[in-house]
Amino acid sequence: MDEAADIQRFVLLETLRLAVPMHMVEMRHWSPAALSAVAGDSAETVGSHGDALQFGGKHCAEAFNALARGLASTALTAWGGVTWQGLHWCTVPDCVGPDGDHPNPFPELVKPAPAPRPIFDLHLPDPEAA
Repeated sequence: MDEAADIQRFVLLETLRLAVPMHMVEMRHWSPAALSAVAGDSAETVGSHGDALQFGGKHCAEAFNALARGLASTALTAWGGVTWQGLHWCTVPDCVGPDGDHPNPFPELVKPAPAPRPIFDLHLPDPEAA
């Protein structure tokens, strides 16, 4: 990477460091369906205008906000949050990252593993011996 690309990446990541938590606060009481809709709309916008984030243009602000809102809505709905470009956002305060302790939001769906079945060797007769 060249110096200009490094600066652009730095600015993008630092502004996301601020924007994503702000969107998370705004959306924290939204329903999962509404958050999912935001994520879908954000993906469509970033897919259509994501190049504006890299090269600039009239859709740069729209693409940035879509990226921040998409990451925020995903962080609020995905178990363990979301990690993008080394930055991590989730609902656990002071989370250390994606490998941190994220409580299971659906403990009733976790079933204990069944006991292993016994394994027996079954020796079949040699077909040529018959």
